[in-house]
Amino acid sequence: IGDTTGRMNDKGQLKHTMSGMEIISQLRKEEFNITTEQRLQSHPYLKAARDGTLTLSQRQAFAQEQYFVQRSDAISFAFLAGHSGFIPTVLSETSLPDPVRLPGSQGIISKETITTRNLDVDLFQFLLGGELYASSLLLKYSRSLDLDEDALASYRPSALAQGYPSYWSQLALSKKRAAGAAACAVNFPAWGEMCRQLYEALGKKTDESGEEVNNYGYSSESDEDLAFIKFFANPIENLDFMAATIIEEEGASFEELVEPVRLLQEYEV
Repeated sequence: IGDTTGRMNDKGQLKHTMSGMEIISQLRKEEFNITTEQRLQSHPYLKAARDGTLTLSQRQAFAQEQYFVQRSDAISFAFLAGHSGFIPTVLSETSLPDPVRLPGSQGIISKETITTRNLDVDLFQFLLGGELYASSLLLKYSRSLDLDEDALASYRPSALAQGYPSYWSQLALSKKRAAGAAACAVNFPAWGEMCRQLYEALGKKTDESGEEVNNYGYSSESDEDLAFIKFFANPIENLDFMAATIIEEEGASFEELVEPVRLLQEYEV
């Protein structure tokens, strides 16, 4: 990415700054992030899934909460991508709007770098597309739990579960693109690892003794009904680079980003 060895402060003096990649690396080393990752890996929901004791109502609640999280996050990502009028009622019937901004529009990264990294889309435009794509996968997963979209839409979501997307809304309305980008780089791998473990637990066909068993009714990890969870379990290619690009374009410092990232991580738990 660009030269970030220094930036002028308000007194006209050159001060050392961290690159976007350095900021992301440091954020991941913070105690709050390490603690959050540990809490997610030992979450009771994951433990129950691995033990084969996750109830149908618990699995339904996850899908129902995700229905509201997805719509809220999609609107937040759209706003951060420049689509202020994007407020769909149903994601699965919504098309991805054309991008209004491109990486490198601030001149921070070169066209050559964009081409080499296959970086032809703004991070938040990319994430919006991901939410729209995953919306149909969530409906398929929900149907395996005897839930249609009416059942999802009529569900009364938990205030605790919706704290995470609500904070995303705050970042979006405040136009905190750098904070959102840094939060993505730190939070999404932790969420992805949780989804990976959930995906493996739900699709597991054998117990510790090697006996064929599946307590959740899925044929295997390749069962298409689990595609929603598998989608989020897969790492996002070039995530750090896309996030670092925005951090540097916005001229954000580590000190400006650490608290928003900490809060979002804590809302995840």
